[in-house]
Amino acid sequence: MWHIALLLYVSITCIPRAQAQDQTLSSIEESMIQAFKSMKADTIRKDVIEPSLYRAFYKTEYHPVAKNMAPAYEWTQVLQIGETAQRYIDQGTLLADSIFDDGVKTGKTPEEFVPGYHKARKSSVMDSHILFLQREGKMEYFDRIVTDHFTYVDSIPQQQWELVAGDSIIAGYTCHRAQTRYRGRDYTAWYTEEIPLSYGPYKFRGLPGLITCIYDKDRDHVFTLQGFERAPLGEVIYRKKKSYFKTTRERLQQAIRSYMANPSGYSTPKINVQGKKTAKPPKPYNPIELE
Repeated sequence: MWHIALLLYVSITCIPRAQAQDQTLSSIEESMIQAFKSMKADTIRKDVIEPSLYRAFYKTEYHPVAKNMAPAYEWTQVLQIGETAQRYIDQGTLLADSIFDDGVKTGKTPEEFVPGYHKARKSSVMDSHILFLQREGKMEYFDRIVTDHFTYVDSIPQQQWELVAGDSIIAGYTCHRAQTRYRGRDYTAWYTEEIPLSYGPYKFRGLPGLITCIYDKDRDHVFTLQGFERAPLGEVIYRKKKSYFKTTRERLQQAIRSYMANPSGYSTPKINVQGKKTAKPPKPYNPIELE
């Protein structure tokens, strides 16, 4: 039942900015607390894949206007690394899930855990997250438009890397340089063989060591390693049990583009944007995948 309260959170935080200014943080928390009290508390429903062994933290930088350094979003994302699976997700989302589960398991009242849960959720910028299942050779991608959740399955990406001259120190690790082109953008990447794991942020992987930094030519999307550590005992890689609309990468991309161009025209659940009169201005959008 946890998702009912989460939908309430979404509906509150997605109201127009002018309306949101009239609603204080404390009133949002109070609404969430009352929602949790009105239902039976339960932990987040999940399919556990395997234990998480390591965590890599990346500072993510996104510029919604192409080739323009302002405005910009900066936040932290986490790559969970298991024996045969990985998950890439916003740190705020991962922390919020942990706070929620801990609150329920330890019998805390909503007043005790909701403020921390709400703060963690607010620090999350992207609702998308990615699950990599190496044994099956597939990747599961999850995202949200307004309150509708979508997923698609694809093969694990295989970038074609060129190792080039260049060395650097990033996050305390000796790094080497590589280049690739992926779905419409040219990238420079730095990786360290001191962490012999061929993974990285977002869908990037396949180098002789962990990717410590990667950015496209225009630096519209930049990922920089902030830290690498063993995962806390008991942390797991999981898939949330939720009602997802199954689609394809291409259709989801088009739906997001259409929504950003005309937020008032979004319709559901067929991933279709109708030609309604625009009541909300378009939102700047600069997707990482151009193809």
